Amino acid sequence: MDLGLTGRRALVTAASKGLGRACAHAL
Repeated sequence: MDLGLTGRRALVTAASKGLGRACAHAL
């Protein structure tokens, strides 16, 4: 369960970074 939570958190963090970079490029 901890492993799944960590993986999900890592995935969310990566997604957030990707979205942030996409927004920066869009602006």
